[in-house]
Amino acid sequence: MIPIPDFFQEDGDEALRSQVEWQAARLGLDDRFFARLLPEEEAIFSGWRRDEDALTRDKEDVLRAWWQTVLHLLSFQNFDVTKVRSLLEKRASTPPAAPSAFSPPWIESSLKEYLESRGPDAIQDVDRWVESFRFGDPYAPRRKEDPCLSTRP
Repeated sequence: MIPIPDFFQEDGDEALRSQVEWQAARLGLDDRFFARLLPEEEAIFSGWRRDEDALTRDKEDVLRAWWQTVLHLLSFQNFDVTKVRSLLEKRASTPPAAPSAFSPPWIESSLKEYLESRGPDAIQDVDRWVESFRFGDPYAPRRKEDPCLSTRP
């Protein structure tokens, strides 16, 4: 059994910094990524990471939400850090002719680029996408163009 560090499930300031450090070391997410995700000036984020500056509570909450999504991505990829890193960096294929409920929201970019360009709103999109594979979303409104899976064309 692999021991899980305490900071994986904690949400205090020290744990939040440890989570960011873990993501930098294991997933290759640098200060530039986090500054663009928040959005925040990179120098301020770097100062926060060294405990020399402060982030607003809202921005810390964005980091907490992103950490929960990272945990969902890890679970989705059977806790294989290499697969999650690849998922972050690999560009999604071109959009299919007909959109699918399983298409990632970051079509034609990488997940990392999508998060950097869309910021906090992208976190919800990614989390919803991952959770749809794990748990489904029976309450999501069905689009007219989506065929019902129980009927034949």
